[in-house]
Amino acid sequence: MNIKFITLAVASSIAFPVSAATVYKDSNTDFEIGGRVEGRANFSDANKTSSNSSTYEDMSRVRLNVQGKQEYNQDISFVGRYEFELTEQTDPASDDEVDINTRHMYVGAETSMGNLYYGHQNNAVTYLTDWTDMAETYSGYTNEYTVASADRAKNVIRYAITTPEGITFQADGNFNSDSQSDGYSVALAYEVNNLGVGVGYSASDQTYSWKTDPNLKHDSDTYYLTAKYSFEGFYGAALYQGGKIADSDFYAIDAFASYTFGDNMVDLSYNKYSADDYVILDIEFIAIEYARYMGNFAAYASYKFNLVDVASGYTSADYIGDNTDDELMLGVRYSF
Repeated sequence: MNIKFITLAVASSIAFPVSAATVYKDSNTDFEIGGRVEGRANFSDANKTSSNSSTYEDMSRVRLNVQGKQEYNQDISFVGRYEFELTEQTDPASDDEVDINTRHMYVGAETSMGNLYYGHQNNAVTYLTDWTDMAETYSGYTNEYTVASADRAKNVIRYAITTPEGITFQADGNFNSDSQSDGYSVALAYEVNNLGVGVGYSASDQTYSWKTDPNLKHDSDTYYLTAKYSFEGFYGAALYQGGKIADSDFYAIDAFASYTFGDNMVDLSYNKYSADDYVILDIEFIAIEYARYMGNFAAYASYKFNLVDVASGYTSADYIGDNTDDELMLGVRYSF
């Protein structure tokens, strides 16, 4: 999920900024380092195996990012960013003690006419899906099945611009990315005061490991309609997606609501994904969460109520977007 560092200094601002420290700065260059250490304990029947009946699984992780920006002149600046995530290796057959996952690795140019980036980065439609992907744990599950709709992808060239009137436009293309994907996406949003509305579209031609023909490419496309609203300590957002996944019709709903009071936040999320021809893609749950933020430290508890019944002829392990069990996640995080 797209988990964010949250600053509660302004309760009405729900675009939570990422924590980072400036380690070098001169008249035209900034260099920053940021990250997090996050301990997470998950309790669910989904963690049981044939050889281990424990419901507990450690899901702790570490993230580190470095980013730099150089102002070349008044009209253009150059930027670069790298971020990776470390988790403990759980495969006993592996000689590695940690798994390393690259989250961002891109360079770009920022100008008064818009910004252009290339590398491993967000897709254009991520600007819209981020409006509902706001929970510490259980949100943002419905847009990850295709490379063009996922939060991030490899080999992406992306253009982005936001006008003083509150209009944001983004477009991207990805080339020979994960799953042999070629695709693109576009997003358009209008934000004024505490209200935002957005539309988007993404398409990809890619392989799917869960298909009986995993080396054959299939077309997929998605339409997006989303809105968000904030008032004092309240924030709410909803996202509807519809289209085709590997030539099958689908629809998806992602909704999120939160209330912030002091250093505390409570939130409620709902995710649903349904494809006509692929029951193993089904997702549906309601989740509740409480989080407390104390400077750079955060603690939270999240509970997911699963609403998917395992279809006849399938097992819980067959479902690939989410498991079919309730879950409890307890987490503590220090960000820097």
